[in-house]
Amino acid sequence: MARVTLSDIAKALGVSVSTVSLALRGSERISAPVREKVVKEAAAQGYRTDLAGALLRTTKPKLIGLVCDVGQELHIEYSREIITAAEKRGWLVMMEDTGVSGGAAAVSRITQLRARSLIIVDPSAIPANVLTGMDIPQVVIGQAAVTMKTDLVISNNLSGMLELAELLESEERVLCVDGGESVSSKKRRDAFLLAMRGKRARVTVVGGGPTADAGWRSIREVLSQGILKGGAIVCYNDQCALGALSALWHEHIAVPEDVRLVGFDNSRIARSQAFALTSIDRNTREVARLAVERAIRRADGDQSSPVTVSVDTRLVRRRTA
Repeated sequence: MARVTLSDIAKALGVSVSTVSLALRGSERISAPVREKVVKEAAAQGYRTDLAGALLRTTKPKLIGLVCDVGQELHIEYSREIITAAEKRGWLVMMEDTGVSGGAAAVSRITQLRARSLIIVDPSAIPANVLTGMDIPQVVIGQAAVTMKTDLVISNNLSGMLELAELLESEERVLCVDGGESVSSKKRRDAFLLAMRGKRARVTVVGGGPTADAGWRSIREVLSQGILKGGAIVCYNDQCALGALSALWHEHIAVPEDVRLVGFDNSRIARSQAFALTSIDRNTREVARLAVERAIRRADGDQSSPVTVSVDTRLVRRRTA
């Protein structure tokens, strides 16, 4: 079947090709009734926009770059919310995965595609010199900005951790499985320890990581050493908590009857009926909305000083705790 063109739509409506082109771009030079007719006819004929051609024809493409690690549940959540928020504003998102060939390569591909601003979910995978040398504005979703010119959207870990501390008020022992040496891991661990200050529980921190395998290994090691004797386990994220849950089930340790288990991020894993994991929600929709808002403002020429915006987290209690 031949590809539907602008000429086909123009011929069907008896208007010029330029009118159809402007209408599909949402130009106010075309009246609202005509724009609506063009859009309906285009949909009826199965017209698809030539994105590559559109990007080449315009000097200011409405294109935001997004760099993240699609191996992380949280990053997947952010990417979906960012794409949705951008599309509502009439912008497209071009996403690159830092897990494929590294952060530097991902950023390079984004810039070659003429993105006008860049949203970075956790910049730890990208060398600092790559970001400082960029000439397009950057918005970081994370716990620390890399450059002095970067806007930052932070999740306030402490607000959710304080709610968690109240939930664990009666526990005598709490095991904290951290996420490694990243800035994000340190910030979450510090927030949890601060929230637990003054509580009766004795908190023990053990090494972990952001994956299910890391949670599995950590809990297997803890069990082999006899460190775990009831109480609660708080994991760096939901993937880590899933690995911990598997390790506990493997040893016939019941959750939450024998040990309570808590994750972080309130990802699809936590929300699944299969696991019903108590977790701390990061309000990904609001974080994404704020990041997209900053990215568009910067792309449109906003030269004001960088800003840091904080979004509160909250505890979502389910079956495991």
